[in-house]
Formats: sequence, structure tokens, C-alpha cells
Amino acid sequence: MNYLLRLNQLAQHFLFHPIVENFDQIILEQLQIDIKARYGKHQLKNCLMVAPGQMTTSVSQIEKIKESGFAGCVLKSVVAEDKKGHCSMVKLRKKPSYVETVYDEQDIEGRYPIIHWDGGLDLRNLDDYLNFAHEAIKLNSSDFLVAASILGHLPSFDSDFNENEWIYTTESLYSIGYRIFEIDFCPFLKEQNELMNQKTILRWYKKIPVMIKKIFKDIQVFPKIMNLDYGVDFQIKMVESCLAGGADGVVIGNRIYKTEYGCAHGGIELRKRNLAQISKVHHIYPDASISGTGGIYTGKDIVDYINAGCENVQILSYLMGKVKKPFLKNGNRFQQVFYQLMFDKETGYLFCLLKQKEKYENC
Repeated sequence: MNYLLRLNQLAQHFLFHPIVENFDQIILEQLQIDIKARYGKHQLKNCLMVAPGQMTTSVSQIEKIKESGFAGCVLKSVVAEDKKGHCSMVKLRKKPSYVETVYDEQDIEGRYPIIHWDGGLDLRNLDDYLNFAHEAIKLNSSDFLVAASILGHLPSFDSDFNENEWIYTTESLYSIGYRIFEIDFCPFLKEQNELMNQKTILRWYKKIPVMIKKIFKDIQVFPKIMNLDYGVDFQIKMVESCLAGGADGVVIGNRIYKTEYGCAHGGIELRKRNLAQISKVHHIYPDASISGTGGIYTGKDIVDYINAGCENVQILSYLMGKVKKPFLKNGNRFQQVFYQLMFDKETGYLFCLLKQKEKYENC
């Protein structure tokens, strides 16, 4: 059976037509490839999600993400408040003074954008954010996941957590329907030298899942792992602390904060670092759910993340940055990126899966 011919026919069809809701079923029927994935206990129609950031700050964006074929998205991270409106991490509601696209030296064609910016998390206060989140969760369905992301009070090692911030914000999102929560650790925390010691960081990663899951038994918690300078063994310790605290899995991982840029950096370096971490974490904790993100620009990158041990991948820079080489498909950026990732004839996800399938069948 000539699956490659069928793939080319599908690529030609969807080049001019929208991605349909039963896209995963069509791929299974035509190519005998199951592209369903998971985020913890939640089944996804495929493994492609949009990461929290500037592309997940409005309902209209999330509608486009859903219509374009992605399996879900994570809302831009909210900075937690307590019931009285106190927000200890308010400095992370930071409006960027610049946003620019840069490229790795070897990316001569400008195909793989890296975003440099000095902004922080969502700028809105909790009440305004909840109005947005309430409308966004209406797009949640059996074939599209809308997940939350939070950053709350992060104390020094000898200080107590302001649990009211974490609990009140989680409760507010829980009450309108959110059940999957990422815990954000903004790369700009690297600037807080007095906090960024190993004992303090490991305490954060262990304590926060315990704190949240003690109150909300039926939610899933996924802390995002920071990329720090303490070596790979400490990266594993952060994951170990999360799981010891009851986390359902982890997101690997945050961009690398670069002092020379004054901001976080991604691209090829981030992808290589994350893949190495994911492989090691998956080997040590084979049952832990891992969501992979960082430097994903092709279907081959996605396959590498999945083969390393991820359940799903999250994409952002490829959606935000300036891509100098024209996309294959016309339409909005979400449509263009989804199609490119799925159907590129050399590095597309379906093409790579088909090659992988044929390799195993011929063994």
C-alpha cells in the first residue's frame, strides 16, 4: 500500500482546505498512523499544543488555535493574588519594552525564529484575567484542551509561602472549569540572586504541588522546569522534587536566561538541552508525564521530543517570530504553522512518522 502517495494527496487537499475536526481519524484511516496523544490523564487529538505566552492572551487567538488543528493551548500565566488582591510577585506583571526576532548563526534562511524580549507574565489583575479565562474555558471540549498556568508567591528558604495567593487563584480558576494547571517559573527569576539557590528552588518545586493538591484533589499539576546553571543532575533533582510533592508530571522546560542578552533565549541550544533532560527523566521516571517545549520548528523536532519521552509538545516562538522563508500554506499564522509541521515533505511530522512506521515494518 502506497502510504506516501496518500500522504501527498492529503497534503495537497489540506493545502487549500481547512483542517477538519476529525483530522486524526482521517490520518488513522488513510495512513494507519494514530496521532492521538495525552496531557497527563487528558486525551489529545494530536500532540501539538500552543505554549503559554503572547499567542494565548485573547479568546480570538484561542479560537484560531482550535480552528487550525492544534490539540490545545495553555493560557499566558497569571500572577496569583489572594482574596484581598495582594500580589507578592506583581513585579512579574512586566510590560515588555522590546520584542525582537533573532536567529541562530547556522539559520541562514531565517526559518527558525528565536524571540528576545524583556516582558513578564500576564499584565492583568486577577479579576480581569478571570473574565478572560472564563470565556476561554468555553472553548474547552473533548477534542481541545484549554489549560491554566500560574505563578504565585516564591519565598526564600526560611520564609513561609503566602498560601492564600496560590489557593485563592487556583480556586478561582477551578471554579470556572480548569483542571490542568501548569506552575510557571519565569526565566526572569534568574535575576533574583537572593532566591536562586538550590535549597530554595527544590523547596519550591516540592511544596507547591503539595499545597495545591491538598485542597483540589481532582486537578493535575505540571510544574515547568527552569533551565539553570547547576548541571543536569540538579535539573533531575527539580523533577524529583516535583514528583515527591505529588505533581502529575512536568514541563521541560523553560528558556535559558542569558545575562549577555538580558533576557531568555531558545532555539537549537534550548532544544538540545531539553531533549537531553527529557531522555534522562524518562529513563529514571518512565511513568511521569512530560510535556516538551523549546526550539520546535519542524515535524522532525516533534518526533525527537516524542521519542525522547514526551506525551505532547508546546510551540510558541515559531508562531510569534518572523519567518523569512514563505510558509507552504496561506492563512493565519496558526494555520500556516500547523500545516507546515504536519505536511512538510522533508521534515513534516506525518512524513517522519510514516518513515518511522515503514522502518519498523521492514525490520
